[in-house]
Amino acid sequence: MALSPSLIAALRGLRGRCPACGRGRLFAGYLKQAPACTACGAATGEIEAEDGPPWLTVLMLGPLLAALTFIAARHEAWPLWARLAGLGAFAILAVLILLPRIKGALIGVLWGMRPRS
Repeated sequence: MALSPSLIAALRGLRGRCPACGRGRLFAGYLKQAPACTACGAATGEIEAEDGPPWLTVLMLGPLLAALTFIAARHEAWPLWARLAGLGAFAILAVLILLPRIKGALIGVLWGMRPRS
């Protein structure tokens, strides 16, 4: 079964690679897009993800963090400050890990949906 070009581009973007070739780096920094792929020269810097990645990150992590908050509220063996610090650290770490991956995947999807010339 062959994968669609949009799905291949999204999976490459999820790994932080160029959605066109899969070899070059998609990002020049943590979230700063490289202007072009170093391997194939594709102009990936022209694709603007805008507010999509933060929105999707919150949409994905919100239910998980809400469930963990309810679980932590019922687990009274630890002091409140430790539970809140743990939840806060987990939330920050999860966002820092997921945000560039979601941005890369969204850029890959947008790359796969662009009109072919």
